[in-house]
Amino acid sequence: MADLVTRSRPRRLATVAVTSVLLLAAAAAPNASFGAEGTPVDLTMWVWPGALSEKTLEAVAADYTDGSLKTSVIGDNFKTKLLTSFTANSSIPDITGVKGEDMPYFLQKPELFTDLNTLGISDILSEFPEWKLKEAMTPDGKLLGLPIDIGPTGLFYREDVLAEAGLPTDPAEVQAATSTWEDYFAFGEKLKSATGAFLQVNMADVFSFVMAQYPTKFVSADGEFLGESPEVRRAWDLAVEAQQRGLTAGLQDGSPDWASAVLSGTLPTVLGASWHAGDLKSSVADTAGKWRVTQMPGGPANVGGSFLTIPAASKDKEAAIAIIRELLSAENQATMFTDTGNFPARTSAFEEPAMKAPDPFFGGQDVVSQFALASESMPAVYNSPFDNVVAAAYYSELSNIESAGKDPEQAWRDAVQAASEALASSR
Repeated sequence: MADLVTRSRPRRLATVAVTSVLLLAAAAAPNASFGAEGTPVDLTMWVWPGALSEKTLEAVAADYTDGSLKTSVIGDNFKTKLLTSFTANSSIPDITGVKGEDMPYFLQKPELFTDLNTLGISDILSEFPEWKLKEAMTPDGKLLGLPIDIGPTGLFYREDVLAEAGLPTDPAEVQAATSTWEDYFAFGEKLKSATGAFLQVNMADVFSFVMAQYPTKFVSADGEFLGESPEVRRAWDLAVEAQQRGLTAGLQDGSPDWASAVLSGTLPTVLGASWHAGDLKSSVADTAGKWRVTQMPGGPANVGGSFLTIPAASKDKEAAIAIIRELLSAENQATMFTDTGNFPARTSAFEEPAMKAPDPFFGGQDVVSQFALASESMPAVYNSPFDNVVAAAYYSELSNIESAGKDPEQAWRDAVQAASEALASSR
């Protein structure tokens, strides 16, 4: 791999013997002691299931000749186990993944990690989206992680059901007909009138994807409550409008009822991140060839994505960054996509042959180009460590509207009050 020879200083190559271990507790094997230059250095890495493909780990192993890397695959609450290790200052991995939703929390504790800018990575930074790098960057410019993957969103749709409804089916034509949320709802009314099919799985689905298109969510960078902002209110109103126009199915996303509706064609349009293609392929394999994907209404958004970091306690940061470089090489990022469905964060991976192959599930469409296009114009988003706890009130009240017929205005007032109180109690 080219990245291994562009390091800041020459050093030994080390064989990475990869062992995947499901940890049932926070503790890992004790860290090996650091030896003198030229002696083997055993490193540990923590990830969660599906974060990296086994083929990628094997490729890294083949490029090293001295030392070992033990990769522990942690299947339970990854953040909790990592925090336990940091708090105890024991069994801290030399390299660890950090999920995108957990990075806002760890950005408050930059002393736990190594600033990757100090490890000679300037030659590859331009190959990662600036908006994603910012999600792992402290206010004073420390970079705590390099992105493993990103989650650009798109509109997945059943070509056969749209054709039955007399609607456009070509991805470019569908995009033109659904470019705004208002256009999308009008498109959905035509779809329902012709086939009885629903446009969206539920109200929360609409709300979450509209919110994902904004540069801030529920809490600003200086801690201000944004739960009554015009952006949050617009997302709420669009979710209510979709339900009132009969466009939401009222199903739980990913449930057996959801799979049944998608399989039967009563839910032929699905908003989702790039990794949602894998959900469709595993849940409704019998619909292979009938699906297409285009840009999401209202503009691009990112849902998901993760990082590789080097804890400050890592015993050999030079070896650790070399391993990260290879794990995130263009070739290995493409392998990750074909093996796990995780969309590469490194843009040079888009040119790899594996990324250009037509996808039979999507009728031979080049789906990668759709998600690559979305990633190019993604807004830089500030994610507050308090966003999730504040957001819960809105999703709870949307469920009350959908399942219990609660008045939307009362539900809005209750959501704002509960969200504000949740933020206050979380500080």
